[in-house]
Amino acid sequence: MAHGTSYRMQGAKRGRSSLLRLMLCLLCLPVWLTACTTPGVPADEAALPAPAEQLPPAPPATEATPPAREVPAPAVPPPVKVERPSGTWPESNAWSGLGGLFGNLGKRGGGAKDKTGPPAKADGVAGATQVTVYYATDRKYQLESNSYGWHPNRAAPYLSYGSVQVSIPEKRAPGEMPLPPWYAILSSNDAQKYVLIKETVRLSRADFLATVKARIQAAPERHAAFIYIHGYSNSFDDAARRTAQMAVDLDIGALPVFYSWPSKGTLAGYEFDENSAEWTQSHLQAFLADFAEHSSATDIYIIAHSMGNRPMTVALASLLEQRSELRPLFKQVVLAAPDINADIFREQIAPRFASLKLPATLYASANDKAMRASYSFSDWDRIGDIRAPVVGIPGVELVDASAVIMNFMGHDYFASNRVLLTDIATMIKTGQRAKNRGGLKGIPAQAPQYWAFP
Repeated sequence: MAHGTSYRMQGAKRGRSSLLRLMLCLLCLPVWLTACTTPGVPADEAALPAPAEQLPPAPPATEATPPAREVPAPAVPPPVKVERPSGTWPESNAWSGLGGLFGNLGKRGGGAKDKTGPPAKADGVAGATQVTVYYATDRKYQLESNSYGWHPNRAAPYLSYGSVQVSIPEKRAPGEMPLPPWYAILSSNDAQKYVLIKETVRLSRADFLATVKARIQAAPERHAAFIYIHGYSNSFDDAARRTAQMAVDLDIGALPVFYSWPSKGTLAGYEFDENSAEWTQSHLQAFLADFAEHSSATDIYIIAHSMGNRPMTVALASLLEQRSELRPLFKQVVLAAPDINADIFREQIAPRFASLKLPATLYASANDKAMRASYSFSDWDRIGDIRAPVVGIPGVELVDASAVIMNFMGHDYFASNRVLLTDIATMIKTGQRAKNRGGLKGIPAQAPQYWAFP
C-alpha cells in the first residue's frame, strides 16, 4: 500500500509537471509565432515614425492658415507602416491582458491594398470589406506598443496623421460592429465575423494632406469627406472601427476621416476625459482649418458623439467666425448624444451656430443611460438627454430619438440603429432638413419645436 501510494504520488507529480510544461508552451507560442511570421528587421533599422519636431507644423488655431505648398500626391504615399494584430480589443476592455496574450495567434500581417476613391475599399478577404480611414490625433504615439495611447502629445506640433485599414464583415446588419470576444483565442482573426484593425500607416502632415487630396479628387461624383470626433471612454482603435463602420453603413460617397483626442478609454476616466476634451479644442480647430483649406473637399460633414461635441462645437464656431470664407464648405453638422451642459449649449453655443447659419442637427434620447450618469456626476442637465418639457433650440434642429430601439446603454444609437443611420445618410446625401425627411414628425405638429421618430 505504501508503494502504491508512492507511485500514485509520483504519477500525480508527473501529471502536474506535464501540465505546467503545456501551459508554458502555450504562453510561449505567441512569441514563437511572432518570431516566425514577422520580417527579420534589426531593432535599430526598424521603420519608426519621424520625431514630432521633424513633421511640418500645423498652423495655430488662432491664426490664419498660410497658403499651402503644393505637394504632388504620390500614387502610393511613402508610409511608415505599423503592423497591427487583426483582432484588436478596445483599450477599455477589462480582459485586455488576456487579449494581448492570446489575441495574436495566427493573425500577423497586413491587409490588402485599397482602390482609389472614397471610401477606400478593397476585396482583400472573401466576405469582408477593407476600408481605409484617415486620422489626425493629438494622442501621444507609443513606440513600445506601436500605437496611440491615452496620453496627450504635449510636444508641438501636437498633431499626428495617418491612415488605418479596417476590415468589416459583409454579413452583418447595418449598425452592428461585432468584435472578437476575449476568449476567441484561435478565431479572433476571422474577418467574416469580426471588425478587425489590420494596419496603421503614419504620415507626415504634408503626405497626409496630399494623400487625402488625391483621394477626394479621384471621387467620381463629388469631392466630399466626413470627419468623426469620438466621445468619452473611447480608444484610438475604437474611433477607427466606428469610422469604418459608418463609412460602410452610411454609404454617402465621402472620404472617412476621424479626429481622435486623448480619451482615457475607461469608464473611470470621466474627469480625465473632461480635461482632455478641453485641452484638444485648439488642436481640433487647427486641424479643421487645415483640412478645409488643403484637402480639396467641397463638402465636409461633421459627426461628433458624446463628449466629443464639447471641443467640436467651440472649435468649429471659433474657426468659422474667424474664417468666414470656409463656412460654405461645412454642409452638415451632426451632434449625436452630446454630453454638453444644457444651459451652456443653449446660451453660448447654439446662438453662435445660428448666427453662422450652420445646418446643425442634434440627436437626443430619454433612454440614454450614459447621459443620466453624466448628470449624476455633475448635477447639471445634459443637452443630449431629452426630459419633459422639451424645449426647441433656435438655430439647431432637435430630434428626439427615444422611440428607436437601443442597446443596454442607449448611447451609440446614432451609429448602431438602422433608423438613425438612414436619417443621417438622407440628410447628408440630399441636404434636406427635418421637415422634408421621411420618418420624422414635428412636435407639436403645427409649429414644431422639435422633431421625433414615431
